Formats: sequence, structure tokens, C-alpha cells
Amino acid sequence: MTVTAAAVAHSRSPAVAARTLVEVAGVTKAFGTGPGAVVALSAVSLSIFENEFFTLLGPSGCGKTTLLRLIAGFEHPSAGVISLDGRDLTELPPHKRPVNTVFQSYALFPHMTVAQNIAFGLERLGRPRAEIGARVAHVLSLVKLEAMADRRPAQLSGGQQQRVALARALAPAPRLLLLDEPLSALDQKLRREMQGELKRLQRETGVTFVLVTHDQEEALAMSDRIAVMSTGAVLQIGAPAEIYDRPATCFVADFIGEANLLPGALVGRPGGTVAIRPERVQLSRAGEGPSDKGLPGTVTTMTFLGSDVLYEVTLASGVAIKARLRDAAPVVEAGSAVVASWATEAERPVAEDPVAAGPRP
Repeated sequence: MTVTAAAVAHSRSPAVAARTLVEVAGVTKAFGTGPGAVVALSAVSLSIFENEFFTLLGPSGCGKTTLLRLIAGFEHPSAGVISLDGRDLTELPPHKRPVNTVFQSYALFPHMTVAQNIAFGLERLGRPRAEIGARVAHVLSLVKLEAMADRRPAQLSGGQQQRVALARALAPAPRLLLLDEPLSALDQKLRREMQGELKRLQRETGVTFVLVTHDQEEALAMSDRIAVMSTGAVLQIGAPAEIYDRPATCFVADFIGEANLLPGALVGRPGGTVAIRPERVQLSRAGEGPSDKGLPGTVTTMTFLGSDVLYEVTLASGVAIKARLRDAAPVVEAGSAVVASWATEAERPVAEDPVAAGPRP
């Protein structure tokens, strides 16, 4: 999915953390033993603050879902400690943790009504009937499904089923809500609507949300902070705008949106790699206009994207770059000789990515 600077501009500001709620310290998870062991997480450490929307973001196989399952208690770490409110959770079974999980499949009981689905967990916890009724009414109000209380899941849309799953998870008032790619089954329009719903619910309830996703735009739009993961390691943690504007590594720059990764020597920075976002690149016809930096090249393709036009340019050095121009009719055609330029502050030095510590799943 394409991520632009505009998407980042609409993301949430960083949370002002009152205190740390979840601490992950040196956690490693390996499946199997001996030379054939598969290392899913390698010495991962991070803190999740109280009352924030925190996202674990990365491609398939990066370890994000494994970390979520470790926090939930569905897996046991091979090494390291996970604590919540300062209490070591390592030996605590899932049902004794103040944590609830919303999975990709909503797992609603088809023979129960919406209200009965929401009440189920509270009944298992032995809550008084009056409290159950009050909690069900409260969370139904939160997700705006009061009128659907007596319907069964088959009578609901995908988005409504998602809200029932959220209401059921929130009903026991957990300290932490884990979300395992909960929007992946929804179409794009409904997914965007539900992003707004999740943000609203997190703010209104004050519950800490931890989202797992591979969708960069989703992470940027909803999160207070994001942990970008790859090959079992956390590469960078920060607010959406920080990660987008100041990526730490080549992988982060390329995974979060689009990035031109150029050899430093090409732009007068010998050694290392420089990342430049396509929307920071300007194009002019060869011989036209001054520039802070200018590299000659030839337009190879031009793609009209509605409000944007995406150009791919092969520089005289043979390096290919992209330029994304907003709110503009095409200014050059494929095959045109151009000069690609950008301001010096658009260049972000990025580190090479660490080598994976062991076999990957």
C-alpha cells in the first residue's frame, strides 16, 4: 500500500507517557532445539506506555505475531522477561493476565446474540448479573451497536462483527488489548472507517492498545508509537512522523512508504546510504531552472495516480529514482531528459540493516 507524507501528517501525535505499562526485556523465542531451531525473536526489548496506541509493524515472518502471543501468554519465551505493571508475567497463564486479544477471525459464537457474545467472558469470570448487564450496555454504546443487541452474527456486516469482537474484548475492562491484524478481512473503505473506530475506542476507554499489522498506512494513521520489526528484531521505535521522516535503517526507509536509497557518494556524502522520499524530489526539463542539487537523467515511466503523478527516472549514473509530484498535470513525458533535484535537508543518512541472528521461519 502506498504511504505518502499526507498520511503521516494526519497521524496521531506521540503519547505523553505517564508510565510504562508493559516491559519486554531481552526476549528471545526459538522454536525447536539444536542446529535446526528457528529463531523467531532475538533479544527484543521495548516499553509500551500506559494509555497509548502502540503498533508492531513489519512484513510476514518478522516476529510481530510471536511477540504478541508471548505478551498474551499463548507462547513462553525462551529467554527474557515480559512484565505488566511491574509484575513478571512469564509464568502467568493467559486467563490470569489482565489482557484480552482480538484475532483476525472474530470468533463470535454463531448461536448467540450480540449481547450474549459480549456477556460470555464476563459470565465465565463469575461477574454478578447486574454488573454483566451494565457492562454489556456500556460497551454496546461504545461501539454504537445498541440497536443490534438481539441480532446474531450472521445478521451483521463484517464491520459490525468486528465491533462486536472489540466490545467483547473490552467488556472485562482489561489493562491491555492486543489486536492481531483485526482489519485484514475488511475492504479498503470499511478498513479506513474501522481505523477511526479503533482510535476513538482507545481514547474513550483509556485502555492500552497493541496492534499487529503489516499495513504501513494503517500503522501511521492510528498509532502513537510504532515498533518496526524485521527478522526477529526491532529496528526502530518512534512516533509515526519520526519514523517516516527520520528512518534509522535502509529497511525502515524502504518499508515505510517509498524511498529512494542512494549511495552516499552520489550526493556528496561518501560512505553509507542516503534515503530521499519521492515527494521531496522535483523534476525539471534539462537546462531549465536552478536547483540545490541536480542530477541529470531520463524519465522511463510516468503513472497518473489521481492527485499525484509518479515518475521513474534513470539517472546518468544508472541509478533509478522515483519522484512523486502532487496536484500537478504531467510536466514531462516518458523519454524526456530531466534534472532531478531536492533540498539538502531531504537527505536522510540511514544505516545498513543488521544480519539475521539465526534461521527464520
